[in-house]
Amino acid sequence: MRIVDLDGSAFERGRRQGELLREEYHGVMRDLLASPEWRDHKPPMFPDGLVGPVLSVAGRAMTWPWGRRHVPSQAVRIKGLAQGLGLRTSRTWGLQFLEVVFCEAGSSLAPPPPVGCTVVQAQPHATASGRMLTARNYDFPTMLQPYQVIRREVPSEAGRLATTTVTQVALAGAHQGVNEAGLVVSMNNARLWRGPHLRYHGVPLSLLAMELLETCRTTAEAIERVRATTARSNAGFVSLCDRSGDAAIVEVTVRDLAVRRPNAAGVLAQANHFTELAHANLPEGTKWTVAGMEDQEYLTGSRARQRAALALLERAAGEISVQTLQQVMADHDGCDEGHDATVCAHGPRGGTLSSMVIENESRTMWLAAGNPCAHPWTEIRFRDGTVTEQRVAAK
Repeated sequence: MRIVDLDGSAFERGRRQGELLREEYHGVMRDLLASPEWRDHKPPMFPDGLVGPVLSVAGRAMTWPWGRRHVPSQAVRIKGLAQGLGLRTSRTWGLQFLEVVFCEAGSSLAPPPPVGCTVVQAQPHATASGRMLTARNYDFPTMLQPYQVIRREVPSEAGRLATTTVTQVALAGAHQGVNEAGLVVSMNNARLWRGPHLRYHGVPLSLLAMELLETCRTTAEAIERVRATTARSNAGFVSLCDRSGDAAIVEVTVRDLAVRRPNAAGVLAQANHFTELAHANLPEGTKWTVAGMEDQEYLTGSRARQRAALALLERAAGEISVQTLQQVMADHDGCDEGHDATVCAHGPRGGTLSSMVIENESRTMWLAAGNPCAHPWTEIRFRDGTVTEQRVAAK
């Protein structure tokens, strides 16, 4: 996976990202329009040539006004990103809006893939080193796998923190990252129908995650910032943990918020369904309409991944290491090959695109650029220019 080092103001960092990754942006748009996901779910008779203009309209109406008001530094970054990509600012905001579209279930539950991210936490008393550890599998459509990027950023603005994040090439936000204070932020989406807990307009969670990483030093600070940002769009889960071992999952919808904490063993797992805000989940018995999964209940896969990950963590509590978490993220729940309901996800059109383990104290990230059962782990140090590789046998 490509690593880009970015320095300067929000605008300068956004522009440089766009300049460095312009070719990849054109690649992902080309692959998106050629993908079965687009062919199966685009409106009938909708010409591909209208995608760009529609994105511009959506960006201007659904994300730009709220981003400019509630996360202004990220809005400046997007203006620079637009210049670097050679796009209008409104269209670049439309690219950020795609996060909301991808994570809305729709009345038919058809948008693929029927997999989702899994995040785990291990507090210091649960680890062999006495240091906080977290890990996450990023599960999304397979076509997006080549278009991931690692950003290592040093902002020039006073009060903005240096970060290492993982994201898609044309996004300003991040779905996983650590900052110089040792705060780790991870993001999972909850797929919901449009209704009281989901809306299209507002600040996408990935932009909020980036803002947390640049401005917060502790879990407590980040929880309060999430609580204060009421203009959220998509619903989901913000995983937070800091160097002290303070750890939490913040469950959020556009109207509700609840905080989950690790259990007595010092471990916690999260997939894509609500625990504290259970009333926000899709109704029990709701089934997928994706071909081949018509008889599977919507929440089955999420619950299975969360249950399997938590059981592995509890079994290893007190001795959890980086290698332990790498093995947890590669778990197939006793199957020789994974499937859409295993932690290491292998769905027909989607699966685990990358896997990350982060140690808060050293701010080191280990990353597998693909399914962790089959890809080597790369150690990425926090902006010291050192990258080494290690292979870990997955069980």
